[in-house]
Amino acid sequence: MPHFPISKPSPASRLLPLAALTTLALFVLVSRAATPAKPNVILIYSDDHGWADLGAQGVDRDIRTPHLDALAREGVRFARGYVTAPQCVPSRAGVITGRYQQRYGVDDNLKGPLPLAELTLAERLKPAGYISAQVGKWHLEPPPRSEGQAPAENAHAFLPGAQGFDEYWCGPMNTFLASHDLKGTPLANPPQRLTDPRFRCVWQTDAALSFINRHAREPFFLYLAYYTPHVPLQSPEPWFANTPAHLPLVRRQALAMIAAMDDGIGQIRARLRALDLENDTVIFFIGDNGAPLRPAAWNGSLNLPLTGEKGMLTDGGVRTPFLAAWPGTLPAGKTYEPMVSALDVAATAVAIAGLPTAPELDGVNLIPFVRGEKSGVPHDYLFWRWRSQAAVHDGRWKLILLGPAQRYLFDTAAPDGETRNLAAQHPAIAARLLARLQAWDASLQPPGLPTETNQQDQIFFSTHVEKTLTPPAADPAAPQAKKKRKL
Repeated sequence: MPHFPISKPSPASRLLPLAALTTLALFVLVSRAATPAKPNVILIYSDDHGWADLGAQGVDRDIRTPHLDALAREGVRFARGYVTAPQCVPSRAGVITGRYQQRYGVDDNLKGPLPLAELTLAERLKPAGYISAQVGKWHLEPPPRSEGQAPAENAHAFLPGAQGFDEYWCGPMNTFLASHDLKGTPLANPPQRLTDPRFRCVWQTDAALSFINRHAREPFFLYLAYYTPHVPLQSPEPWFANTPAHLPLVRRQALAMIAAMDDGIGQIRARLRALDLENDTVIFFIGDNGAPLRPAAWNGSLNLPLTGEKGMLTDGGVRTPFLAAWPGTLPAGKTYEPMVSALDVAATAVAIAGLPTAPELDGVNLIPFVRGEKSGVPHDYLFWRWRSQAAVHDGRWKLILLGPAQRYLFDTAAPDGETRNLAAQHPAIAARLLARLQAWDASLQPPGLPTETNQQDQIFFSTHVEKTLTPPAADPAAPQAKKKRKL
């Protein structure tokens, strides 16, 4: 939000008639209103957060997310919002750069780091005068990475401070590397390792609030990556006590952790209102990938009614909660049905910041589509390549390759969706989509569709799609035992 300095009136101005002074005041007010403001951008990423676990989806009555539901009522719920990978590192690389992460070699969790030559959204917004902060899980430093731990000090060359962020509190749990303390005081020789004993969502919210408070009068970009409901599961209070007691412990813990995140988002929105920034801030909320469902890995979150889980290119792995709100600019209470991508965040932010179009971005500015100012759909096709899977989606038909020989064609508009392989019945559609996928793959560095089948990927598809294996969670407390509901 721009500053307008106030100076004392000159002696001559005191001699102006009252009508003239009134006209002058109105002119100043109109000029201020007409000045193009650079809106703030907040990107909130949750972790292993299943599609069902957002109250606004209307899937599971046990979930309580009142602040995220309010965000949906006052903004846009994207019914088919997709991320670029069913795993955290590549998904985060894609959203923070606005480019398919396969273009620069961050295909999966074993790849990386995010190349320093690749521009992040923080770097793209800097020429427009934005100050940027990262809070929570980063996970784009060199491997090996310790899940749940702060990055090693020797990874500082690839931390957010080296990728355009002016401030950062980098780490998913209670120990993190930071450029400032939680009150906003700059630390000497950052990054410094800090520890906060509170539940992780609490300190992450505090860091976000501190940043907003100190930069309320300049355009800012905040990337808030809550480490929730990813394992290790916890029972944070007072949220855990408010979960239904009849549910299994794992589910209650997931609900409590999501509620803690939701409460933090409510605090952030309240702070924006108190600072008169709500209409000057666009907020995106997106899950980084679907929930894991295997018994040893289940984090208590649900993907219902979607097929599959984290680690799959079916919708259960890559279709996640996806919201956007910008009061006064985006319509309120709208459900947007066409496919959108996490890649669109960067393209949208660049456009609303008044920066030139960046043709290398793979996303699009969503604002004119959502407002009905632009016809058609944001994406004719979306693409994926991860481990031994690759996929292309045209909005109705999705083709998935598993290894070099297996092909699955799904009609996502049909009731049986991604549980019925139609490749044999519709060879022309499969061939058309395969040609599109091959053309996209040829543009990557390096190109290469799957040449072998990962054993775990085969188990995923045998379990969730082919139904030739017993579902791994067969007890009454497990996620597959819950009755699926239609979209």
